[in-house]
Amino acid sequence: MVTEPGLNRDGRLLLYRAAQFIDRHGRAYPLSLESDKRGAEVAVAGGYAERLADDPHFVTVTEKGRGYIDALMRAE
Repeated sequence: MVTEPGLNRDGRLLLYRAAQFIDRHGRAYPLSLESDKRGAEVAVAGGYAERLADDPHFVTVTEKGRGYIDALMRAE
């Protein structure tokens, strides 16, 4: 498994869910699950995701986050 310092399980799951949602729907991922909210804190702090300025309950995946997800999918 591909690991990154500072990115925990909740952060990895959030990145995966958010990337899938954004690819399918073309819009930011809404944080609804408690694990998503915990994961968002970690992913945003690490630069893998960012919250929308006008609504912090939505996140987008950054280029760094996309790179991590791509590496994770290749490793699996």
